[in-house]
Amino acid sequence: MDITTITLIIFTTAIVVFAIVFIVALILASKNIFSGSGSPVDMANVLFQSIMAAGQIIVGLAFLAIITVLIVAKDISTEVGLPIITAITAYLVGKNFNNRIIIK
Repeated sequence: MDITTITLIIFTTAIVVFAIVFIVALILASKNIFSGSGSPVDMANVLFQSIMAAGQIIVGLAFLAIITVLIVAKDISTEVGLPIITAITAYLVGKNFNNRIIIK
């Protein structure tokens, strides 16, 4: 098994684990939070924003996997790939839910 396949397996596993954890959290939240906890519009806004943030994280991880595989396969140089990886990682680390939720 070459290094490209191993890298793809690691990133695919990370994306799948994140998606499963997010879906389980949504299921638990829907049973505990949504019943009688505010207006439906506010709850829908919170749900939509959390789905958007999770989607951005999953897409970011996919881009990181693509760039990493291209670097490992020597299709792009590290001088080009590492700044892209740094920018994507900084965006994902800096992303939070507080600046995405509109509180009234």
